[in-house]
Amino acid sequence: MTLGLLAAAVAAAAGILFGMWWVPYQRARGITTRDVHKGIDAVPRSGGLVAVVAATAGYCVASAGVEGAIPVLVASLCAGLLGFIDDIRGVNEYVRVLVPTLVALVVARSAVKAGGALMLTIPLAACFSGTAALFAVLAIPIMANAFNMLDPVNGFLPAASAIAGCAVAAVAALRGQADAACLLLVHVAASAALYAFNRYPARALNGNAGSYFLGASLSAVAVFYDLVAYMVLAALPFVINGALIVFSSRGVRGREKIERPTLLAGGAVVQNCNSGVISLVRVLVADRPMGEYEIFKSLTALVALSSCLTVALAAALKLAGAAV
Repeated sequence: MTLGLLAAAVAAAAGILFGMWWVPYQRARGITTRDVHKGIDAVPRSGGLVAVVAATAGYCVASAGVEGAIPVLVASLCAGLLGFIDDIRGVNEYVRVLVPTLVALVVARSAVKAGGALMLTIPLAACFSGTAALFAVLAIPIMANAFNMLDPVNGFLPAASAIAGCAVAAVAALRGQADAACLLLVHVAASAALYAFNRYPARALNGNAGSYFLGASLSAVAVFYDLVAYMVLAALPFVINGALIVFSSRGVRGREKIERPTLLAGGAVVQNCNSGVISLVRVLVADRPMGEYEIFKSLTALVALSSCLTVALAAALKLAGAAV
C-alpha cells in the first residue's frame, strides 16, 4: 500500500505540473476547439494528455514492485496515442475498435505469462479460465470506446473514472489483491489530475486521448487481475450508454456519421426528436431540458451509485464467505 500511495502521489504531481504547461501550450499553438455548451472558442482540445503523463509516471514508480504495471501502461499508452491521433487528424471508427482489440490481446498474453492463466470470475455465477476467459480481454476495446462515447460535459469523464477506479480498488483490497489496488490508485490519481483542468468550467477538454486512455487503463488492470465483472458493474452507465448508441445507430459509426441525439436550445440540452439515436444523456433530458452542470451532477450520481453497489456486493460476498 505504501508503494501505491507513493505512485499515486507521483502521478498526481506529474499530471498537474504537465497540465500547467500543456494547457496554455495548446492555446498558443491553436490546438483548440469550441466548447459548444458555453459558446466559447479556443478551448484546448486534448487535455487528456494530462492523464497520460500522470499515469505513465505513476505506473513507472509502481513497476518497482508490481509486475503488471508495465503491461497495463503499454496497453493504456497505445489507446491514448490512438485517441491523440484522433484528436489531431481523425481516425476511422473501425480503427478505433481494432487497435484497442489488438492491445487487449497483448494484455491477455502478458497476463498469462505473469500468472499462468487468464481468469474471468463472475460473482455468484461462475469462474472461467483458458479459452472462455479470453472474452475478458474484450473489456479493453469495449471500455475504451464506452468512455469515449460518454464524455458529454465538463468534468464528468475524469470524475466518473476516478469514482469507478476507487470502487474497483476497494474490491481489489477486499480480495487481498494489493498489486491491483496499487495500480488502481495510480489510475484514480491520473483521473483526478485531469479533473483539475477539465472540471466545470473547463480550462481544457479531455479529447479522445483522455477518454481512450482512461478507459483502457481501468479495463487493462481489470483484465490483468480478474476484476472485469466488478469493473463493468462500477462503470455500468458507460456500458449502458455505449450499448444504447451502438444498437440504436445500427452499428459502430463515427459521431460525424450519425444524427446527434441531443441539441442545444437556449443554453440547455434537449433531446433531438428527429434523431433515431438513443444515448444516456438523451434519456436524462427526455422530460425536460437540462443545463451542462446539471447533466454533470446527474451522470456522476449514476456512476457513484453503481460504484457503491459494486463495493457493497464485494463486501457482502466476503462477509458471506463466498468467492469474491
